[in-house]
Amino acid sequence: MRRTLVVLGAALAVLLAPARASAHPLGNFTVNRYAGISLAPEQVRIDYVLDLAEIPSVQAMPDLDLDDDGTATDAERQAWATRTAPELLANLSLTIDGDPVALEILAASARSRPGQGGLSTLRLEVTFAGPVPSAGELELVDANYPDRIGWREITATGVDGAAIVGSNVPARSITDGLLVYPDDLLSSPLDVREATVSFEPGTSAPASDPRTPIGEEPAQGGRLAGLVDQTGPLMLIALVVAFGFGAVHALGPGHGKTLMAAYLIGAGGRFRQAVAVGGSVALMHTASVLALGFVVLTATEAFAPELVYPWLGLGSGLVALGLGAALLVARLGAWGESKHGDDHPLGERAHHEHAHPHPHDHPAPDAPVFSRRGLTALAVAGGILPSPSALVVLLAAVAVDRVAYGLALIAAFSAGLAAALVVIGVGALRARDAVSSRLSSRTARLMPVVSASAIAVMGLLLSVRGLGQI
Repeated sequence: MRRTLVVLGAALAVLLAPARASAHPLGNFTVNRYAGISLAPEQVRIDYVLDLAEIPSVQAMPDLDLDDDGTATDAERQAWATRTAPELLANLSLTIDGDPVALEILAASARSRPGQGGLSTLRLEVTFAGPVPSAGELELVDANYPDRIGWREITATGVDGAAIVGSNVPARSITDGLLVYPDDLLSSPLDVREATVSFEPGTSAPASDPRTPIGEEPAQGGRLAGLVDQTGPLMLIALVVAFGFGAVHALGPGHGKTLMAAYLIGAGGRFRQAVAVGGSVALMHTASVLALGFVVLTATEAFAPELVYPWLGLGSGLVALGLGAALLVARLGAWGESKHGDDHPLGERAHHEHAHPHPHDHPAPDAPVFSRRGLTALAVAGGILPSPSALVVLLAAVAVDRVAYGLALIAAFSAGLAAALVVIGVGALRARDAVSSRLSSRTARLMPVVSASAIAVMGLLLSVRGLGQI
């Protein structure tokens, strides 16, 4: 038994060890841009860098892999760089004192870097150059990939007798040209798309780093995708680990935990409904991963999958708002009928019952009001946003031709997600029962109304946030 535990522990240590290839620091969807302006007498040079994270790199593969053999050779990457450089140049606007500067391409190259789950990231470096006078005001506007999220940085420096006398951008890159991203800026990356620089003959002061880059690229969420490479007995252990990742993932932001708990309380749910709700949210989450993965693999490079998330967030909020409103109407109606019956004096209630011998069909204010439509709405609201980590697992499995195993990992991940949601739901129901037993009957019957109101408020907040992100 001890030997078995030692073996399992060693296997888990291997699976959970930090991957040699880390996830892109800014996320798997990002398209990052850097333009380094160097002013010399009579010439301006722009060192332009395009850093594509894993998912944009997957989208670019059809343009790189011209022989369709599943890999991009050095020659294919060079050909792609040569074709892409003019497209980047077409979206760069450079003027001196308002007059456009004709730039030419001096060099272009591309290389791959190890990414998450066996995928690669793509780095394109292009050098542009053009003539300039000895003094003036330079303006650069970078309009490449305007809708893609990512780091946007511009720097400007003077060399060989050209002095910068005024600039709204720094002289040194805080990412070393998109090679090292500062940890403390990952949550709010730079978004600099324009630069204005005044220059004249002279010597620029030595440039100092405004901020020192911190560390190497951190692995964020790469461990799940790293399971795709496992073989033999480690595959079974990897499925267990994926289940655990799914359970932990459910405890993070999103996934409708609060929404699910409020619905179970507001709809008078029991254990069976908690299982149904948790399973439905997990199934919807898996379906959204597969759907977005299909779109990424079949759509063109211009499609920005990250732009889908705000719309899905808005849809989730509207569904939750409708679900909460419908549940609130039902609860208020039941509460009103209950109060109406309670307000009748005994004689009036007897006369009322005699006048209407047929049984009344008014539900109690705390009676269960579950329906398939409500369950579907809750699954959509809680699970429609796909997990980027699970999406990368799918793309990595396709890339290494292990689709079945990748789907098994996603299924295990979703099962862990469902299990965690069920535990949360059951905990909410037990808390409801414990609190209800200590409250007066009138106050306890208000709980479903309050829960329904909470769902409607959460739906409204999600809708507002989704609109703000679009």
